[in-house]
Amino acid sequence: MSPHYGVKGILRCLICSNWFNHLGSHIWHKHKILAKEYKMKFGLIIKQPLISPEIKRKIQVRYAEHREIFLTNLLESGKKYRFKKGHYDRRYTSSDEIKKAISQLDKINSRIVKECPICNMKTKHYESHIYNAHGFLCVKRHGK
Repeated sequence: MSPHYGVKGILRCLICSNWFNHLGSHIWHKHKILAKEYKMKFGLIIKQPLISPEIKRKIQVRYAEHREIFLTNLLESGKKYRFKKGHYDRRYTSSDEIKKAISQLDKINSRIVKECPICNMKTKHYESHIYNAHGFLCVKRHGK
């Protein structure tokens, strides 16, 4: 699920259904919810910005025009590295990302060769072997 973009590229709040250029600012001031909490609540991708493409372009242009000033201020503040490369908070994952990870794990697990506990035969198709050779059904429990 992604935020609903309007005709002009503005975003619709999924709580109150109003349209905004800066959705992150709106959800904090109006609904008192952090952007990460909002994204988790509605299953949005955590890294997806909550600003319209037009505002994003304006920010990029302003940064390009005043790049030296921004970098000087950043270095003077003593914060040389704001983020560690490749690290982000893994507690916040969207439902789409979780579904994708589960499907990838199912593909990997389907390729694993398992050994039958009854006849000690190794097979890729463990569930089929258990049913066809021994007449047992395999029941998969999801969620645990």
